[in-house]
Amino acid sequence: MAIGHKAHKIQHVSLGSKGSFNVHRGKLHRALGIPESEKIPASAKEPHSGDSSEMAHMRASAKGFSKMKK
Repeated sequence: MAIGHKAHKIQHVSLGSKGSFNVHRGKLHRALGIPESEKIPASAKEPHSGDSSEMAHMRASAKGFSKMKK
């Protein structure tokens, strides 16, 4: 890792017998160019044509996580 770069937090989430996945904290913020101190607007969480599969997955995950936290 280069000097001056922060290590990004990766959180492992276990769903028990249903499996598990990793959450890369702040990855969508960095991809969209939105500071992590600001909320991602709902319009930015909607899928766009031309998104890569990774970007589409990040947007869908963010949309789902926002519904879970309410």
